[in-house]
Order: sequence, then structure tokens, then C-alpha cells
Amino acid sequence: MDEITFRTLDFQYILDRIEIMTPYGHIYKDKMRAFIEGEEEELKKELDEVERFKNLVKDEKFTMGIRDLLINIKDLRNSIRRAQRGGVLTDVELFELKNFFMSIRRLKNILDEKEKEIAIDYNIEPLEELEALLDPENTSLPTFYIYDAYSEELKNIRQEVKCLQSEIDKKRDTLKKKVEEELNIRINTDGTTAIPKDKKDLVEKLKDYPYLVYLGENYMTIKYALKPTDEIDILNKKIQILKGKEEKEEEHIREKLSSEIKKQAKRIWKNIAGIGRLDLVIGKADLALKINGIKPNITYDHVLIIKNGRHPKVEVLLRAKSFQFKPISVQLKRGVTCITGANMGGKTVSLKLIGLLTAMAQHGLLVPAEEMTLGLNNFIRTSIEDSQSIDRGLSAFGGEIRAVKQAIDLSDNRGLILIDELAKGTNPEEGYAISKAIVEYLLEKESITVVTTHYDNVANTEGVLHLQVVGLSNADFEELENKIIHSHEDPIEIINSYMDYGLIQVDRNAQVPKDAINIARIMGLDLNIIELAEKNLKGKAGYIGKARIRSKAY
Repeated sequence: MDEITFRTLDFQYILDRIEIMTPYGHIYKDKMRAFIEGEEEELKKELDEVERFKNLVKDEKFTMGIRDLLINIKDLRNSIRRAQRGGVLTDVELFELKNFFMSIRRLKNILDEKEKEIAIDYNIEPLEELEALLDPENTSLPTFYIYDAYSEELKNIRQEVKCLQSEIDKKRDTLKKKVEEELNIRINTDGTTAIPKDKKDLVEKLKDYPYLVYLGENYMTIKYALKPTDEIDILNKKIQILKGKEEKEEEHIREKLSSEIKKQAKRIWKNIAGIGRLDLVIGKADLALKINGIKPNITYDHVLIIKNGRHPKVEVLLRAKSFQFKPISVQLKRGVTCITGANMGGKTVSLKLIGLLTAMAQHGLLVPAEEMTLGLNNFIRTSIEDSQSIDRGLSAFGGEIRAVKQAIDLSDNRGLILIDELAKGTNPEEGYAISKAIVEYLLEKESITVVTTHYDNVANTEGVLHLQVVGLSNADFEELENKIIHSHEDPIEIINSYMDYGLIQVDRNAQVPKDAINIARIMGLDLNIIELAEKNLKGKAGYIGKARIRSKAY
């Protein structure tokens, strides 16, 4: 698809409904592409995989177990690359890697339980050596620090620091009690005390007191802190020296751990790729459940068959208004198919459904239909709605012709071309002639072309398949009109509720249904205008005949 086709077919709506849980799944989702002619077997494998997972995600225990693990997986790519370049990882990075390795092991256990249902190897392989390396005390806890178990020297340093700190604490307690007894005051656990300013004698005494040091004051009190003794100062200096040694030893351990991560980087990347792939497949399977999707049949023949297909976006919109989408069925092959029907009859919906379901299938997605058979296309191009380009100064008709030309330039290749209301942006006489000519030109091309038109006699060319939207042809207009008159609902919504988007094959010479005047009548347009319109329509019969003669002469 080009950008216009992507936007026109609402393919972004489909992509947005594929829920991804990991940063690695997003990588795979962003790289999603269509399988094209020659890649039928690869697509079949992909669709088989999604179908299997569609059945698996129905199992709530399986789904919750997978989701709980995947949703907490972080993006570790920068850390791994840094280790590969010889960088030293931080404690936070090592903590995240430890949790990642634990998640891989648990994920593998869940997948192994469904080994028979999962035929694909996702290369999710527990990294037991690395997990043990980052959990040397075998706690299996989601925490990390530089454990004593990494180094006997580190263990001894920390033990010595602990002993010195204990000695300091004892000396501080002794000093605290001494000061409290001598001054008859209370020292806080943090070694500070606040003396009221009105105790002037005590304040004066403290100016030369050797075991308290001035910290600050406010309008009521003066704050003091215990002043370390020379013995305590010496012990603190010893601790600082040991802390420096501890930091060096810890950094040395981080270097060793980072080096081991570097050695196993290839295996880590394989797991990352497997998790990303698994995440995307689960997202596709979850979407299939939401839209009640089925696996399309992939064939080598250039055909497109849809049985009771539903447009997922339109279906959701109708359901929100308590309406039901009426499924659409088509059988298309190389050449041209014309879809006719009255305005508001659903021709554009049919066209978009054909394009969207084709794009979904070729992107490895299950489709909302009862059945679908598809031969792979090398391109999909659309000219739907107003494709004018304001920045290039093109009119609506100019933009339409540009889009059609781009599609025609590809038509010798195997693809799908969808054109809505061809030549609607110009006068009816020329519009008819251009529409007829383009249909005749595309008839012998390699592509499957579907054209909607409001012109009579465009679909009567030999070899063109003529489909007609059921629209309101089966509706009881008297009942519809009464409902609009007596209801407070939007008349357009009421008309939509009667609309049948289904397609039926008709004789190639069948005329386009004239529902527009009926719709105008039930919408309340002045009856005098309705009568004039019907009169003008009867007078138009001769014009159609002339148009047909001019087309043949052309």
C-alpha cells in the first residue's frame, strides 16, 4: 500500500488494535509488512501460528501468565550494546538483566506447558548461567546488589567496616550518656539536642564544652550536635579507607559481570527477538478474538473470494448505535468488477472492506469473515473519496485522475485496484466516457480491479462482472417514512438501519437503482421538487442512449 491507500483503508485502525506488551514486540510490529506473490508458504505459516495462538489466548491462565511476564519486560538493548562495547554496567542495569533472565525462565516454563499447541520455536532459551551469576546466593528474589559471595576480599572488607561501625556506635553511646549526665539534657538518637535560649547559664557553659558543637538556632532554641572524639575520628577515617577499597572491589566485580554479559550477548539477543516475535503473534491472536477473525485460505491463483465479510471499524460504529453490520460476499478474479447502487447504498463500504480484508490477510492477520480465499497481490492501490492535493493545487478531479493513473501504471502487475465513483469530479457526460474507457482498458490487465460507479451502462462491457449493492431495494419505504416522521432519531441513522450492504450479481445491462429520489422524499424534501425530479429523470432516458452511442463510437 502507498500512503494514500494505507490511510483510505483505515489500516492504522487495525494496527492500533494490535496490543503489544514489550518494547521488542513494538519493533516487530513497526516492521510488519505485507507478504507478496511468491511468499505464499511463509504467509501460510504465519497465519497458522496466529490461529494456534488465537485458541491459546482463550485460556485465561495461559494469557494472564504470559501477560504478567511480558508487561514487565524492559528495553535492555542499550545495556547489552554497552556491555558488548566493553562498558561496565551499573547496579540498576544488572538488576534489570537479572529480572529479565528470571522472566525468560518463567516464560519458557509456560510455553513448555503448551508445547503441543505451539509448533514454532521462538528461541526463548533460559540463560541459567547468567541468572545464577546475578543471583549468587540463589535467593530468586527480584533484587540485586554486589553480593558478598562475589569476592572473599569484598566480604572481609565489609565485615571489617561493620566491626568498626559497631565500635563507633558503642563509643558514641558512651559519649551520649556522659553528656546527658553531665549537662542533665537529652540527646536525640541522631546525636543532636536543642537547648532553649532562656537557659542562659547552660548556653554560656556550652560555649566551651568539648563534646558538643554548635549547629544553628532559631528565635527559641539553639541546636547542638555531639562532637566526635579523637578515637571516633580515627575509626571513621579507617572506615573511609575501607569504603574506597570496597568501591574498587565492587567496580572490579561489575567489570567481570559485564564481561560475562558480553560473552553471552548473542544468546540474549536471540531471546529478545523471540520475545518480540511472540508478543506480536499474541497481539495478532488477541485482535482475531476481538473481531471474530478466521484464517484466510492462501492460493496461488489470482482470486479474491470473501464470504460474509465484515468491516471491523464500521461494525464497531454500527454496534455502538445498536445496528448490525450486514455482511458482504464477493468472488473476484483478474479483470474488472463494477459495483453499482444508489447513493448511501454502501458501495464505498464494500470497496473499503475488500481492500482492508485483503491488506489484513497479506499482513498475516485473521480476517472478520465466514470464509476468505486470496491469491497474493504485489500491490493495493485506491482512489476513494476526495484525493485532491491542496499543496499541489489539484482539483478533486485532478487528484482522482492522478491516483487512478498511478494505479493503472501498475496494472500489468498482479495487484488489487479499487476505484470509488470514478470521474465523479467532472461533468456527467465526460465522466461517463472516462469511466467507460478506464473500465475497458483495465479489463485485460493482470490486476483485479473493482470500480464503483453511479453511471448507467459502465458495467455493460463484455467480460465485466456487475455487482449491485442491495441498499434499500428490499426496504418498505412507507414503513421507513412513517418511522422517520414519528421518531426523534436522526433520519440518516434510521435510513442506515434499513441499509443492506450486501452485494448481488446482476445482469451486466442492469440499470443503477434510483433510490436517491426516494431518500429525498422520506427525508422531507418539498414534494414539488420531488415531482420535478421524477419528471426530469424520465426525460433523461434519451440522454443515456446517446451517451451509449458516443461511447461505442469513441
